[in-house]
Amino acid sequence: MNLNKTSYTPYLPNEKIRIVFLFQIPSFWPNWESVYNACLNDGRFDVKLLWLPVQSIFSFQMKTAEQFLSASNLKYELFDEQSFISYSPHVVVIQSPYDASHRTTDTFSRCFRNFGARIVYIPYGIEISDIETSRIRHFYQFAILNAWRIYTFSDEMRTDYVKHCPNRTAVRALGHPKFDGYADKSRFMLPEKVRTDAAGRKILLWKMHFPAIRREGQQDVQITPNIAEYIRFAIWVTNHKDFYFIFLPHPVIASGGTNEMFKPQMAQLMAILESAANVYIDCADDYRSALLNADAIIIDRSSLMVEAGVTGKPILYMHNPENTEKLTDAIVPLVESYYQGTTAEDMIHFVEMFKSGIDPNRELREDAFGKCVPFTDGMCGVRIADDIANSVVAEQSATKRKIAIFAFGAQFHYHGGKGLLQNKNIEIVVFSDNNASLWGTDFCNIPIVEPLKLRECYFDAIVIFSESFFSEIYKQLVFEINIDIDKIFRFDKFFIWLSSLEDGTA
Repeated sequence: MNLNKTSYTPYLPNEKIRIVFLFQIPSFWPNWESVYNACLNDGRFDVKLLWLPVQSIFSFQMKTAEQFLSASNLKYELFDEQSFISYSPHVVVIQSPYDASHRTTDTFSRCFRNFGARIVYIPYGIEISDIETSRIRHFYQFAILNAWRIYTFSDEMRTDYVKHCPNRTAVRALGHPKFDGYADKSRFMLPEKVRTDAAGRKILLWKMHFPAIRREGQQDVQITPNIAEYIRFAIWVTNHKDFYFIFLPHPVIASGGTNEMFKPQMAQLMAILESAANVYIDCADDYRSALLNADAIIIDRSSLMVEAGVTGKPILYMHNPENTEKLTDAIVPLVESYYQGTTAEDMIHFVEMFKSGIDPNRELREDAFGKCVPFTDGMCGVRIADDIANSVVAEQSATKRKIAIFAFGAQFHYHGGKGLLQNKNIEIVVFSDNNASLWGTDFCNIPIVEPLKLRECYFDAIVIFSESFFSEIYKQLVFEINIDIDKIFRFDKFFIWLSSLEDGTA
């Protein structure tokens, strides 16, 4: 039995760390652009950028991939399984957490892990929603469960991973690389057509998520703003040519993949905007030029509503008054610092307020952004590259498996006890038990903690030292504390594994 289930490709002293960036989706490029550049400029790494062209459920997000790579002058190779195996990368950085939607079965994240690669995942967007379905997307996708490292934008967001993600020990809060891209805003220029057509007018960015619904009890509730209100505002826009608007639709809208029930309204909205002389519809893979060059921003439910805070510009957050979706604690103060709206009248009022030069929320917004997004020094990519390199090297000196023991009772003392503390192949790092009288004490200087505290502990495996209550404890660890099922073992199997280490058959 291998406690890690899959052995990683070993790092040999003084060799370069072989790292693959697996490219699929152009619009996801900002989420690891600075990490890629940091690794390229770090002599500890040997870097490959591989393009993985696959047919998937969401292929529309990938159709401009090759064009993007060429236009960006990025040196890349086409993914080939045999070449990948021969290269034997220590690390693979993936763009998307959605194995089933974005990759084929032979390129699932688990396949790369089975080849010995350490999976690194940097969220393609900011984790904004705190409802059950969103938690599944944030914390339970297979690629996330297979990851060796997950990088998030703040300690506040890392706390959510600790609460909900079985693979919480993979998470590091070193900042999100996409904010590095804003350090040099001069490299993001608007297209010549936009600059010409705007002709010196103030530019308002209108970013729209695709219309989305979720199930609440027996009802479907639209969680994005009412499209009828957007249509009314679009009509107003066409009659107010003293402003120039950039309309930034979600890629799902641009691809025509909107839910059938919304298609008639979306067709009407798009027809109005397409006919307007003062509107530019921006379907570019890189949205940052539009975001950074706007004078004011109207945005609805999307991760871009967090990025918008980096601009310092007035921001109107549009939402649906019927929506009870909870946002993550990590971003609530920022979103609450924006102007709020639900109707076309709110959008019109925001534009006219901006026209008058009034921005009463400015200081509140800037303060909230600084607290919610603490890493804006342009060094997130460097920190992540450094963490990857240091962690790969450090693993080679860590020969003992770190073990947690659950159920500190008679069976532990009879079958293991102090003898396990002297075993050369393991290091017991923490004990836990449902007996509250033991919490806060220790055994041979190893702490005994309440079960929920296990979320904050790092271990390779947790061994349940109870036969009678194994089933109850297993359910507690999996469903209440969210421990990865691959890390949970019965103590009989654990001892067989220890024996196999002693005789060299493991």
